[in-house]
Amino acid sequence: MKSAYDPTPTEIKVASIGRKLMDISVNMPMKGLKDEEIARSNRMSSFGDALTRFGSTFGPRNLNEVLKLSGVSVEEAEEFMQLGTQ
Repeated sequence: MKSAYDPTPTEIKVASIGRKLMDISVNMPMKGLKDEEIARSNRMSSFGDALTRFGSTFGPRNLNEVLKLSGVSVEEAEEFMQLGTQ
């Protein structure tokens, strides 16, 4: 029997993209990066974290909530999504 807490196939796919973005951010070499580049990496990680919680009980329910929670612009979100789906 399916529970209300079971993720949908879409939520599973979005969560895997989020995990990939967090992995990219964690494994990015920081030596020699400028503050803005480090801040961008942190926003990518925050965006990925929001994606992993998308659709969960206390997680974001739509794109606007993901953007607000992560502090990412629509343009950055599009770029991060492309990175996460490669």
